[in-house]
Amino acid sequence: MKIAAVYGSPRRGKISKTYWLLDAFLAGCREEGAEVKLINLNEYNIKFCTGCYTCWTKTPGKCALKDDMPEIIEILKEADLEVWAFPMYFFGPTALFKNFLDRTMILAEPFFELKDGICTHPMRYEEKSKDKIIISVCGFPEMDHFKPIHEWLKFMEGRGLLHIKAEIYRPAAEFLVAPPFKAKKEEILAAMKEAGREYVREGAIREETMRIIQQDFIDQETFIQEGNRYWQWEIDRWRAKREEE
Repeated sequence: MKIAAVYGSPRRGKISKTYWLLDAFLAGCREEGAEVKLINLNEYNIKFCTGCYTCWTKTPGKCALKDDMPEIIEILKEADLEVWAFPMYFFGPTALFKNFLDRTMILAEPFFELKDGICTHPMRYEEKSKDKIIISVCGFPEMDHFKPIHEWLKFMEGRGLLHIKAEIYRPAAEFLVAPPFKAKKEEILAAMKEAGREYVREGAIREETMRIIQQDFIDQETFIQEGNRYWQWEIDRWRAKREEE
């Protein structure tokens, strides 16, 4: 199995909770023999789509912009599975990830067809799988905050643009760095690794594994109290620094 993992957080490596989860998942995939290619969008030059339609008309399947996107497109075309990993910023995907996604318009044809009574575009490369696994985190403690992401993805799935194999959401992700939750962090990351193993081995992630990954580990009252305390500490810390200057 060839896996293309698209990492769409502006944060890098050790400070990114999205990366923690993705890295653990991919480690499990590799243990089961999958060939994994990590596409860290931070490291690529990807220009904004200008809506010129060159990739649909003048040079079908080839973008007019000169950047790193053709390299990424080739990786995606060869993959059996794509893993999309991004944090939720202001109730949606990051600008970094959305910019990448806009540029994948090249993978669609300009023509129209109906899917469940709604117009869409056929895909250019139907011979390869459109299977996707979604990994996303947010700072808020409730799973409800992922509803906009879920509905957006399901709408695209309904238009025949992708096939969602799993959605892995981790709320209250910022609290995973707190020392009192170290054991929970390790438990969740171990479950992410197991999820990678299970998917490559079985083609699905078990319910118990998902339950561990998405478990509640902080109540709303504690979240609000400790979260507000932290942000007030940060504000006071920077105020003190300014006064020292």
